[in-house]
Amino acid sequence: MEIRSILSLEGANVYSSKPVIKMFLHLGARTEVYTNELGDFVEKLVNNIPTLQEHFCSRGRPGGFLERLKEGTLLGHVVEHTALELMSLSGHTVRYGKTLGTEEPGLYEIVVEYQSKEGAIQAVKSAVTIVTSILEGMPVDVGAEIEEIKGISAKMELGPSTKAIVHECKERGIPIIRMGRGSLLQLGYGKYQKRIEATITQKTCSIGVDIACDKTLTKELLDAMGISVPKGEIATSEEAALRIAETLGVPVVIKPDNGNHGKGVALELHTDAEIRSAFNVAKGYSENVIVERYITGKQYRIAVVGQKVVAVAERVPAQVIGDGEKTIRQLIEEVNNDPLRGEDHEKPLTKIKIDPIVLLGLAKQGLNLDSVLAKGQTIYLRESANISTGGTAIDVTEQTHQSFINLAIRAVKIVGLDVAGIDLVTPDISQPYHPSSSAIIEINAAPGIRMHHFPSAGKSRNVAKEIIDNLFPFGLPYRVPIVSVTGTNGKTTTTRMISHILRHKELTVGMANSDGIWIGREQIVAGDTTGPASARMVLRDPDVEVAVLETARGGILRAGLGYDYADVAVVTNISEDHFGQFGVENLEDLAHAKSVVAEAVKRHSYVILNADNQHVAKMATHTKGRVIYFSTQTDNPLIKQHLGAGGRAIFVKRGKIIISDGDQAIKLGNIKDFPATFEGKALHNVQNALAAIGAAWGLGIATEVIREGLITFNCGQDDNPGRLNLYELNGFKLMIDYGHNAAGIEEIIAFAKKLNPKRLIGVITVPGDRPDESIFKVGAIAGKGFDYLFIREDEDLRGRNPGEIATILRKGALSAGLKDTNIRTVLSEVPAFESAVNLASPNDLVVVFYEKLEPLIRKVNEYLAKSEGASFEQQSINEMVL
Repeated sequence: MEIRSILSLEGANVYSSKPVIKMFLHLGARTEVYTNELGDFVEKLVNNIPTLQEHFCSRGRPGGFLERLKEGTLLGHVVEHTALELMSLSGHTVRYGKTLGTEEPGLYEIVVEYQSKEGAIQAVKSAVTIVTSILEGMPVDVGAEIEEIKGISAKMELGPSTKAIVHECKERGIPIIRMGRGSLLQLGYGKYQKRIEATITQKTCSIGVDIACDKTLTKELLDAMGISVPKGEIATSEEAALRIAETLGVPVVIKPDNGNHGKGVALELHTDAEIRSAFNVAKGYSENVIVERYITGKQYRIAVVGQKVVAVAERVPAQVIGDGEKTIRQLIEEVNNDPLRGEDHEKPLTKIKIDPIVLLGLAKQGLNLDSVLAKGQTIYLRESANISTGGTAIDVTEQTHQSFINLAIRAVKIVGLDVAGIDLVTPDISQPYHPSSSAIIEINAAPGIRMHHFPSAGKSRNVAKEIIDNLFPFGLPYRVPIVSVTGTNGKTTTTRMISHILRHKELTVGMANSDGIWIGREQIVAGDTTGPASARMVLRDPDVEVAVLETARGGILRAGLGYDYADVAVVTNISEDHFGQFGVENLEDLAHAKSVVAEAVKRHSYVILNADNQHVAKMATHTKGRVIYFSTQTDNPLIKQHLGAGGRAIFVKRGKIIISDGDQAIKLGNIKDFPATFEGKALHNVQNALAAIGAAWGLGIATEVIREGLITFNCGQDDNPGRLNLYELNGFKLMIDYGHNAAGIEEIIAFAKKLNPKRLIGVITVPGDRPDESIFKVGAIAGKGFDYLFIREDEDLRGRNPGEIATILRKGALSAGLKDTNIRTVLSEVPAFESAVNLASPNDLVVVFYEKLEPLIRKVNEYLAKSEGASFEQQSINEMVL
């Protein structure tokens, strides 16, 4: 078996609304070999992974997959289930999987959902390894593969505090974008976004963090404000530490000046030897070591969020309880076997690690790791009670006296944090605060919250929810509206029209389309930006107030959507294009891929569908959004039916654009009012305008704003570069467009003929990744429509040989009846353009379909500079079409 490629589809996709991994796997010599033909393969597979017997598969009951194995199923299906089970055994909650054949014999798509992308990639690789090893009689170590998956997953997994915050965001529907490979997250979209890293939030003051990280400064500030703190000083040597301890009086505490998670902290030190040993441990974490007076009492953690105490926990140091037989080392191993304990912060509790502080603590009690405790004897392995060093927590929020709540809020205000964890020592937190017996030990920025979510005893406190509610108070927005536009043709123009309308609403629009990304009126990225990465770039921009995203088939199939859902989804049309790519073989496949946009919506969303296109119209049955149909036909039966049921629609009637909500209708304007439609002669732009109107209507934009937006939208270089751009050069006319498939080119030819040119001269090509039949069809359409034809090729031939595409196009043009003498092949784009322009005479119309726009625009400007005529563009359009 050979893994051809592995893709990650991180957003909603054609397979699932959840993220999936897609592996292309070739079965090689075992193509069309079934499991019941492989001897004892099934027995060995199940012996190695017994839990596969529990899989339902298509039978809908446990054992269904085992039945399929015994009856005979293909090995791609086996790899799918093996990958899912390996992820499950590694601690991931996954269920969905699918195996699909492709056009290439033996090549299969293996699709599985995932929680950890990196872990899932390893899981599908491990599944192939295991299945191959069993087939070839090689040793199989399933446990090692599972550990590999666990290790890779753990490296990329978010910590417990961050995961708790992510969970709360999902509960509230707040979108999440992970920034980088760490714990930095963007919550929300556009101008409403907030960033968070663990429990450091966008509201967290950097000065407050600096103060909290400097334990000495924190104590000085609190002491100056009358809050009790343990007295102490900084030591940089053992001798200094001993002198400070003598001044303070023992017992003392020694800890790093800028440490965290209890690392290097030693409490209740009495002897010189203990102080020296503890100093050297702390010195390993910080140049400066704090020596301070030890405060007797219980250790508490108070969580403060937004000047509100949200949780209080009594922290209990790591401990073991003897049984009269096991050594302390063995007891620690037993405690660490608790499934709730992890190596670091990935689980509710952390495993107890044996380090110098533990050894020091045991020595103070006259013990070592080989000591055997009496049955029922409890010893603490550390004096500090951090969860990250193996401690546990008991929730005491409801028992906390109000005076301590007031103290905590005041202390956090003094330091200047929005989220903080206060370490407090007092005999009993349920009694009133008294400075003589209580003290604040530390104030922590970025406090861990798992002790509050997973206490060993008492009530769980949802601190993550408090953090999210503080960042995003209820009733305030956290996401900008998203408009997602897909279809075969018209996506770019429709996206531009929608953005133009929204700018008239004085909104900062983030727009991504096939020519680049714009934030407001500034282009920040050039090139084809119609995939999920571009969508996320727009949604990450803090200036964006509304996102308008062209969403192409390629991005959907390769990587899924780049957003959670669209507030408005637009599907312009479905026609032949991209066949033979990513499993798209026909119009049904193409419609299925693009329908993801219509399906990734909420019930409040609007879905704008072309009622004149049967493949688009059918999408209404697969969306939960509210449908707005559009049509260029006055009496489209689907529109009539939809309006009769109280739906919304936009259509053309007697040269007017009508917006109708059930039986209520208004006239938006005459088609001739909107320049991009060329008084209705450019039918495809009429459709694009209707789609844009529907999108704006779905966003709640007033009709007068929509009308003004379309009235001022022109098919020129400013508003719609490269789409139906018209120029006049020395008495003949030049049109530049991006038609690159049969339907698009046919639409442009139909419009061009309505301009009544003397001769229609075309410059055409087709991208090389189209099937021969599609290329031939474009040639035939061009041969039928143009009087004279220049055939060129793109610079990127997409795997074709030079001249190969041109030969097929020529054959197509000849089949349509165009004379061979009227066809010229000029492979390079600019020379082909120049040849067509040089051939033109007065009243001709040259139509150029381009690959790269800028070189052609430079040529046009050169011609215009030499010509007495002005740029034709929009100011002369009305004159031309009359």
